[in-house]
Amino acid sequence: PPPAAPGPPPGLPKRLKKSKQSPAVPRDLGRWKPADDLLLINAVLQTNDLTSVHLGVKFSCRFTLREIQERWYALLYDPVICKLACQAMRSLHPEAVAAVQSKVLFSKAEEQLLTRVPSTPQPSLETFQDLLLRHPEVFYPSRTPKALQLHWQLLRQYHLLQDQT
Repeated sequence: PPPAAPGPPPGLPKRLKKSKQSPAVPRDLGRWKPADDLLLINAVLQTNDLTSVHLGVKFSCRFTLREIQERWYALLYDPVICKLACQAMRSLHPEAVAAVQSKVLFSKAEEQLLTRVPSTPQPSLETFQDLLLRHPEVFYPSRTPKALQLHWQLLRQYHLLQDQT
């Protein structure tokens, strides 16, 4: 006779209920706003570093590094979340998009160019306009001379310019 199929161990019910769980759905779908997604995407494209994004970007609410990582991977690999997020980002008002783009972190290449601007004498807006015109491939498309000047002033304040000790 064929060997008997092994049964459940004694003391356990013969029929175990299968849990009807849906596939892993993020718990905090509502916390991520379209502006947050746009900011996340642009910041990661600028820095290539999720930790820098976590430390340097101010989203609409406080997200942990893990939440940022999970959202980034969901945007990349989850077709449902990606589609919903893209639709929501497309529906953003142009002024909202401009506001998000003004918050994008500076890349290392952008900062390298800014650190070459001498600390004295005080450069004018034309200096930064010229920098934008000479290096359009380096600077984020929505950067303005004023934005460059403000970031340069921060670099100077913390003695991060090349001519500072």
